Amino acid sequence: MEYEYSFKVKALKPYIDYCLNNGFELKKDVEQTGKEFKSVNKTLARIKIDVNKQGETKKFIDFKDEDDSEKLLKERRETFELEFQDDKAMYSILEFLGYEYDCSYTRRRSVYEKNNVKFEFDYYYDTKNKILGVEGDKEEVDKVYEDIKSIAIENGDLKF
Repeated sequence: MEYEYSFKVKALKPYIDYCLNNGFELKKDVEQTGKEFKSVNKTLARIKIDVNKQGETKKFIDFKDEDDSEKLLKERRETFELEFQDDKAMYSILEFLGYEYDCSYTRRRSVYEKNNVKFEFDYYYDTKNKILGVEGDKEEVDKVYEDIKSIAIENGDLKF
């Protein structure tokens, strides 16, 4: 089960500074191209191609329950990522399972982790949107969210 706070921010730096000042470790920093596929059973399949700073490429697929809402907190089922090499086989599996292409995106994704909390920082090139996601263990994520809420309010990212 995914437990995630996610919201659009004006700048990623204050939140990255929070991570650096609180012992979070950079685990991933990639250029990512993604394709999303939807099915009639309201699930989403995502194919993601990551290219790191050394030019190495990895391809992944994962699945999650669809949720297009603007809710700050989302709780939904999500699978682990599966790395793959054979594009033709993967697209064949998606077609067989009834998934249809929905959209594509290109973004820069940085991931910081500490214990059971993961920060995901996304910068979408086409829309220029900056999205912050904090996910993981409910109790730990709630504590971190309370910590960063003041940063979000100060920066005008959240209003209460």
